[in-house]
Amino acid sequence: MALFGNKMIPFSGIAVDDRFIFSVKTDNAGTSGTNQFTIPTTGIGYLYDIETSDGQTIVGVTGSHTITFPGAGTYTVYISGNFPRIYFNNGGDKLKILSVNNWGIYGLGSTLQTRAFSGCSNMIITATDNGYFGNVTDFNGCWNGCSSLLSFPFIDTSSGTIFNGCWSGCSSLLSFPLLDVSSGTDFTATWVSCNSLTSFPLLNTSSGTIFTQTWAFCSLLTSFPLLDVSSGTIFQQTWLNCSSLTSFPLLDTSSGTNFSSCWNGAGVNIFPANFFDSNIATNYNVAFLSTNLSQTSIDNILVSLDVNGLSGGTFRQSGGSAPSITGTNAIDSLRAKSWTIIVTGGY
Repeated sequence: MALFGNKMIPFSGIAVDDRFIFSVKTDNAGTSGTNQFTIPTTGIGYLYDIETSDGQTIVGVTGSHTITFPGAGTYTVYISGNFPRIYFNNGGDKLKILSVNNWGIYGLGSTLQTRAFSGCSNMIITATDNGYFGNVTDFNGCWNGCSSLLSFPFIDTSSGTIFNGCWSGCSSLLSFPLLDVSSGTDFTATWVSCNSLTSFPLLNTSSGTIFTQTWAFCSLLTSFPLLDVSSGTIFQQTWLNCSSLTSFPLLDTSSGTNFSSCWNGAGVNIFPANFFDSNIATNYNVAFLSTNLSQTSIDNILVSLDVNGLSGGTFRQSGGSAPSITGTNAIDSLRAKSWTIIVTGGY
């Protein structure tokens, strides 16, 4: 592979642009002027050159930089050199960036992508290359609020451990790729309010310990995969208001300690037997509030909690069916073990 100008030419002879390329609309709302765009950066490691579609060249930039264009309009910006992270952080000219057209050198040398594109609600991603995300460990809020994204590219997230809020509020996403998140431990609010997703891929979440609000308000999800969440300890509001999710798989949540509001407002009608048999949690407060549980499902839940044998827990259900005699017998047994139980029908 040889370098010619800004393009890497592989032996196939097909040019691959190594520049970070994006387009902007300068008169969208922002902190710079209507004929300007500010490239936001944070920290160290920057030494980059800028080219623009109107013919400007700026060299040797080491931090944030405001480009002044001939007039208000839409322009393309080309960045080469060392550019580890853009940093909108839900501010600045976040509404001016329209698209990422090529990742190129973006992310090279970076381990943090915290809140990089946060708030860029007008941005889409058309880039087909991979960028340099392979060493990034922290994706906290990276694409938070990117509500115009219809799809997301297949990038290397294999080193990521922190994904909290990464794609939260990406409300137009129609699908999600099979990314490698196998090192992820913190999935707090990772896909919260991705309310155009109807299904979810079988990601490797086996290292995940925190699943607070992970899929909350994903209101169009109609099914959920058999994910490995066996290391999860916190499941607070995990599937909150997933109102189209009518059935639920037999996940291993046995390490969970907190299920408060876990399925609150979910549309779950069918819930499997034996789900809580080996769980260590006693906090199921409003876990099944405003659900649509069938009688068999509420019986399954109560019997499973009773079989588990733990004492002093809290469980609250509303909506859906009242338990049958099978469920009420389990309630009697649980109350004898100092559980507080509230169910539909008021038994």
